[in-house]
Amino acid sequence: MTQIDDVKTDEFETLVLKSDLPVFVDFHATWCGPCKAMMPALEDIAREYQGEIKIVKVDIDAEPKIAETYGILGVPTFIMMQGGQAKERVSGGMTRGKLAAIFERFAGEAQ
Repeated sequence: MTQIDDVKTDEFETLVLKSDLPVFVDFHATWCGPCKAMMPALEDIAREYQGEIKIVKVDIDAEPKIAETYGILGVPTFIMMQGGQAKERVSGGMTRGKLAAIFERFAGEAQ
């Protein structure tokens, strides 16, 4: 099973900004119902794109500096990062199909 790790402020640069792979960042909160509802689809996508795209979670309550840096005003918000830059941003819950479409655009684009 592929693990989707929570990223802390002190590891964000190394694990996300300097990653050789595109990184899909899930900005979430423990109290967020839609965030919890998205987890099965995210876990499925993580298995499907393992080795091509990394998925990480950022708890906006535990890591407010990261959330502020990226202007996160609501959750869930997802940002696809590549080469240290935000390439695509989507807010709100979405279907597995919409997630897969985002991943397809970035799969195989390692730095």
